[in-house]
Amino acid sequence: MKVLIISDNHREENILTQVGQRWIGQVDLMIHCGDSELAPTQPSMKQFDLAVAGNNDWGLDYPNDGLLTADGVRIFATHGHRYGVNSSLTRLMLKGEEERADIVCYGHTHQLAVTSEKGMLMINPGSISLPRGQFARLGGTFAVVDAQPTKFVVDYYDRQSQPVEQLHFEFKR
Repeated sequence: MKVLIISDNHREENILTQVGQRWIGQVDLMIHCGDSELAPTQPSMKQFDLAVAGNNDWGLDYPNDGLLTADGVRIFATHGHRYGVNSSLTRLMLKGEEERADIVCYGHTHQLAVTSEKGMLMINPGSISLPRGQFARLGGTFAVVDAQPTKFVVDYYDRQSQPVEQLHFEFKR
């Protein structure tokens, strides 16, 4: 099962539309980890199977956290600000364990990150519009996770949906 994860577009609607059009039929689920600053009724947001509220999504009708299960894979999504992800992933990891999540998706930091703890994948797709950190030069990123029975295959893509070769990872489940 393939999951596209994107976050932090901060009102830039066109990039969500472009990514959605390119990947429809190529992934099984699409998740937005918050700070869209767009109403859930916007066409660009309706394409997501799960979208959560970020710290800039004031007055928008998104849940703070979301959990969905597809093909036996439990996916927990949040923006991350409520779990202190700027300083540590511990609280978020504990929440993922509590939810029995296989994949924990978050945003907020605008920096891509991926790790696996106790068979649970923790992934930040980075910001598609306002990236920070080592890979900010890419201009924005999103991630696609292929959840296979024995491993997670993670690939990061730039704004043109081109894979970033050095950002390919595999983790045992």
